[in-house]
Amino acid sequence: MDDKGFIFTADATLALVVVIVFTASILVYGLLPVYQGQDHQHLQALADSALATMEQDGTLRDAAVYYANNNSTAAQSLLTNSLNSILPSDVSYKMTMSTYTPQAENNRGRDYSVATDVATGVRVISGPQEGWLGRSFYNIKEVGLVQQDTNVTTTLWNFHNWLTNFNPWSWNNHLDSYPYWGYNSGSPQNIAFSVPNTTSSTGKVNWARMIVNSVDKTNYNPQPYSANVVINGNSNQVTRNQFLPQLYTYSNYHFYNYQRLIDVNTLTPGATNNLYVNYGSTSSTNDMAWFSLIANYTVSMVVPEGVVTKNYFFDDAAGLAYPNPSYWYPNRVNGITYNLLTGASSSFTDNNGQYSWNNYINNHPNIANGRPFVLTGVPSGSGSSGASAIAIEKNIDNTDSGDIKDAYVTMNPYGAVDGAMVEVYRPPPINQWVTVFRSDENTQSGTDRGYGNLPGTIYLKDYMDKGRVNKVRITVWDLAPGVDYDLVGLTNCYAVVSSSKLPIWWDNYPTVSDQSSTNQIQKDIKYEIRSNQTKESYLFFSGGIDTKTINVRYDTGEVLYNGAAPYLLNLGELDAASIHKMTNGTVENHTYIPNNYTIRITVNSGQGWESGDNYAEIYSGTRVAVIYPALEHAVWSTAYAPTAQQAIDQAYQLLIDRLTEQGFHDIDQSLVYNESMYTGDLPNSIPVRLDLWTY
Repeated sequence: MDDKGFIFTADATLALVVVIVFTASILVYGLLPVYQGQDHQHLQALADSALATMEQDGTLRDAAVYYANNNSTAAQSLLTNSLNSILPSDVSYKMTMSTYTPQAENNRGRDYSVATDVATGVRVISGPQEGWLGRSFYNIKEVGLVQQDTNVTTTLWNFHNWLTNFNPWSWNNHLDSYPYWGYNSGSPQNIAFSVPNTTSSTGKVNWARMIVNSVDKTNYNPQPYSANVVINGNSNQVTRNQFLPQLYTYSNYHFYNYQRLIDVNTLTPGATNNLYVNYGSTSSTNDMAWFSLIANYTVSMVVPEGVVTKNYFFDDAAGLAYPNPSYWYPNRVNGITYNLLTGASSSFTDNNGQYSWNNYINNHPNIANGRPFVLTGVPSGSGSSGASAIAIEKNIDNTDSGDIKDAYVTMNPYGAVDGAMVEVYRPPPINQWVTVFRSDENTQSGTDRGYGNLPGTIYLKDYMDKGRVNKVRITVWDLAPGVDYDLVGLTNCYAVVSSSKLPIWWDNYPTVSDQSSTNQIQKDIKYEIRSNQTKESYLFFSGGIDTKTINVRYDTGEVLYNGAAPYLLNLGELDAASIHKMTNGTVENHTYIPNNYTIRITVNSGQGWESGDNYAEIYSGTRVAVIYPALEHAVWSTAYAPTAQQAIDQAYQLLIDRLTEQGFHDIDQSLVYNESMYTGDLPNSIPVRLDLWTY
C-alpha cells in the first residue's frame, strides 16, 4: 500500500508558518484584558511575575496534565496553592488554562465587576513531552514542635561620649585626679549591666570581647594611659604599650584603642553583672571616648516543624572619616578602616567621601559597603553637625520563602556611635528604600534629637517581600560638633527571616521604637490568644545598650518578670508558674485561655556618666509572638519520566528533599501518596490567562 501524507514545497512551508503565527496571535488577542484601570502598573507587573514564576517552577505544566487527565480538583488545588503563596492577600485572581474548567479563582470577597484596578497577564506555554507525570505528596495532619537554637550577639554595654563631659572627671586634672570609671569618694563605683540568659550546654556565653579607648588631648609627648577593666571582681589589665601604636590623630587629639577576648567564666548569664575601669599612668590631658563590651550566647525557642529560619550575616565594618577638602575636591575626606578581630588599621583618602544629610536620606547614594565617610548637617540637639559614619548592606533573598512569619535585624554598634538608621529596599512594584528606624525620629523631646538612640533589634516583617530580594542597610555615625570625628563600628550584625509554606499561625505584636528623655521608659503591648490550641507565647526584648533591668507585668498589675534584660521570655511558662491569668495547668504542661491581653514593659537604663547619655530606649524588636500548630496540609512534588515508575520514584525523592528543606526529618510513610498520569494527550501550546483585581 502506498504511504499517504503531504509534501510541502518551501513556499508552502513559509505560508503555513504565517498562518500558524496569525492564528496564535488571534488566540492570544482573545485572552487580552478588556479593561485596564488607571495606575495599574504595579498590578500588571505582579501578574506577569506570577505567570513567569509558575511557568519556571513547572506549576502551569503540571496543572495542564491534571486537567487533561480529568483531575480538575488537583489542577485547581495546585494553581490556587501557588497563587495564594505568590500574591498578596489584598489581590483577587482568576486563572484560565485553555478551555479547561473549572477555573482557579479566589475573589477574596471582592467582586470583579466593581474592582477599581484590573490587570491581566497572558502566557502560552508548551505542553509536556510525551511520557508520564509522577506525583508524590505528604499529608500532614498536624506538625510537631522542634527546639530551635540560635546564636545571638549583643552589645552588653557601650559608652559613647567624652568622660570629661561628666562630673567628677570634668573638674581640674580630670582622670589624673579621678582615676576610676565609675568613681565614688576616692574608690571605684560599679557600673551594673545585664547579661542575657543562655541555653548552651556549658551554661556560659560563647565568647565575650572588650574594646577600650584612650585619648591624649595634647601634641606635647602624647601618651595613652593603662587600664584595668574589672568585671565581677576579675581584672583585665591593659598596659600602656598594649594601646600602641596610635590608632589615629585628628587636630591635637591622639586616639588609641585596644581590644581582646575576655574569660567567659567571669560573666554571669541571666543576671546583673558589674564592671569598673581603673586608669593608670594618667595625665590631665587624658580622656576616654568609647568603651564597649560585646558577647555571643545561645538561646532556644520552640517552633513548629516546617518553619524555615534563614540568617543573613553582614560584614563587620569600623573606622572613621574626617573632612579634608581642597579646591578641586571639596568633598574629599581622609580616614582609617579598623579590623576589630586583629586591631589592625589602614588609612585612606576618598575624593568624594562627603555627603549631605538630606542627600543621604532622600537619594540613597551608593556608599561603598563598610568604607567610612562623612555626613554633614546631621540632626543634633537644636541644630546639626558633621559626623563620621559607616554603612553596611545585605541582600535578603526571599525568592523561595513561604509566608514570612517573623523578620528582624540586629545591630551591634561599638566605639563612639551616637546615632543609627535602618533602611529596607523593597523591589518592584514598590521599588524604593524605606526608612524603618532613625535615631532622630524614634525619640521624645529633650533627648538631643535621639543622641544615643541605638538599637538593638528592629522588626522587619512588614517590610519583607515574599518572592523577592530585599536589601537592608544599617548606617551609624558619631556626631562631631567639636570636629572630633571618632571611631564607629558595627560587628556581628545579622538579619533573620522565618517563613513557612504550611498554614501555620504565627502572630506578632511589636511595640514602636522609642527613646525617653529620662532613664526609664514604659510601653504596653496588646495581643490576642486566638485558640486554646496555642503552642507558645514569647516576649522578645530589645532595649538600649545601656539597659540595666526590665519589668514585665499585666496591665492589671500581676508581675511576670523583674530582672536583667533578657533576649526572650516564655510568657506562658511565667504565667503558669503562679498567676494563671493566661493559662491553665503547670509550667511543664499548660494550655492557653483565649482572650485579649495587655502586658506593660518598663525599661530602666543607667546614668549619663555610665553610658554617655541618660535616656532609656525600647525598640520594635520587642514583640509578643503567639505561635499555633499547622492545620492539615499536603506537600506536593511532581516529576516527568519515560515510564510511570520512574516518574513516581523521581517525584518521591523530590518530595523527601522538599520536606527536609522545610524542616521535616521523621517522615511517616503511611501519609505519603504516589500516583502517575500519562502526558501524551496534551496540545503543544496551551494558553494561560491570569486576571488580577483590587479595590
